[in-house]
Amino acid sequence: MNNKQILAGLALGAGLLGASVAPQIASAHNGEDHTKTQKVQKVTVSIDAKGFHPAAIKVKAGEEVHLTFVSKGESCANGFTIPALKETVKLKKGEKKEITFTPKKGQVIGFACNMKMFKGTITAK
Repeated sequence: MNNKQILAGLALGAGLLGASVAPQIASAHNGEDHTKTQKVQKVTVSIDAKGFHPAAIKVKAGEEVHLTFVSKGESCANGFTIPALKETVKLKKGEKKEITFTPKKGQVIGFACNMKMFKGTITAK
């Protein structure tokens, strides 16, 4: 064998190796960016005869929030609205409602019972 034949054989082998590895690398990524992980903030607000607990909530802007309201008793706060999120909620004792959203930096989201006696805020920093 001369040098030209050896080089041709090496080039062919390298080409075949590259062709067999490339699909495996591509399928491992599936076009998804695995460097970013979605952070989720979970907040639970209890509702009783004295209102919302906690009534002032602080969350991180840009991260998904799972806000769960849980009714602990009979109260006018069992019926409330969150205008910025276009949510109207009516709970019975023992029921709960989860609302999911992603706040923007500096956003203040208010919520209040239908009679406006009990109020709360969600502030995104």
